[in-house]
Amino acid sequence: MPPIVKVNAGGQEVDAIEVDFEIKREEWNEYTLLDGGVVRVKTTVNRILRVVDSEGNGRNNQDGSPMIVVSHKSDVVSRV
Repeated sequence: MPPIVKVNAGGQEVDAIEVDFEIKREEWNEYTLLDGGVVRVKTTVNRILRVVDSEGNGRNNQDGSPMIVVSHKSDVVSRV
């Protein structure tokens, strides 16, 4: 099992483990401005972590979905 790390999730510190992932597709979103300019935005995931309890078992949200923390960056490109 990967090591447990402390991360901030919604303003509170929680235990989590890093989850390996494979990039399937990263696309740009493109927006045409009324003045003719174009803005392109792409979000890239750096790291995905699964929130766990003190024994390393995955924790779930109230709706039953897994608690996940995603570290990401946004790239923005614009032209006039």
